[in-house]
Amino acid sequence: QDYSVSMYLRQCWQDKRLKFNPRSYHMNEVSSGKLSRTSIWVPDIFFRNEKRATFHEVTVKNRFLKLNFTGFVWYVTKISATFSCPMKLYKYPFDTQICPMTFESFGYPTDILFFSWLDEPVTFDKQIELPQFIYRTHVLHDCVQNYTGGIFSCLEIKFILRRDVGYFLIQVYVPSTLIVILSWISFWLNIDASPARVSIGLLTVLTTTTQSTGINASLPRVSYIKAIDVWMSVCLVFVFSALLEYALVNVLARRTGVKILHSIPRPMFGRPPPAPKPPPKESNAESQLDQVMAIFQFSYNLTLVRLFCIIS
Repeated sequence: QDYSVSMYLRQCWQDKRLKFNPRSYHMNEVSSGKLSRTSIWVPDIFFRNEKRATFHEVTVKNRFLKLNFTGFVWYVTKISATFSCPMKLYKYPFDTQICPMTFESFGYPTDILFFSWLDEPVTFDKQIELPQFIYRTHVLHDCVQNYTGGIFSCLEIKFILRRDVGYFLIQVYVPSTLIVILSWISFWLNIDASPARVSIGLLTVLTTTTQSTGINASLPRVSYIKAIDVWMSVCLVFVFSALLEYALVNVLARRTGVKILHSIPRPMFGRPPPAPKPPPKESNAESQLDQVMAIFQFSYNLTLVRLFCIIS
């Protein structure tokens, strides 16, 4: 996974070679309009976990350089970059992710160039809202790297983001719960209502399977089980058990001799045929099985609530 940032990269350093006498030039500092950035040394910073990045050049190049008579340089650039963020989706969608942004020197070891944080290193617009995450805080980290070419300075910012579950409550948890409740209707239908029972069972099973496939389509293919997989698997088990329950009731009905009688049509002329005998009631075994399954499925509410609390 990755994330994109539009930011101002602020740098300052002391270069004794750039000192000048303010009395000779009648000024204490020089701004970028009177300086050539190509003739002034700048740190060779690069983003270690960067995938792609661009400088802003509309309507002009968004860069600012200011030089003080003491040799103090202030350099600001506006950059839009995309960084890699290794996410752990075990608790998805109740997960909290840590996305890093790493600054490192490319060619100067620590004895020549050393990074340190400013007094207020990270500031952001508080009105910015992320579509799927809630910004919690950030952590500053010193990540000096030791390579074969030497020890290089490195600084890292870790953004802590918590996923917003509002979308998943509306689009996943509420619909899946209603689908499971819909499968309970078959327990209150008569045993001879085969089309209705089979249709409800197949509809709920296929809907749950399609919903689970759609959820995982937008996620990376990971080899471990996520929290959303546990939820959808439990829903599928309960929905599928409702379909199997009718098959079991149907088999027990045939074994105990329960027959389904159809009404005889009334002739247009002549004596009306004798009234058909009322169909025999369901045997106690089938009736009790339906009741047990209804109670079992009703306890699904408590199971989902407990599972929801454990995951969150």
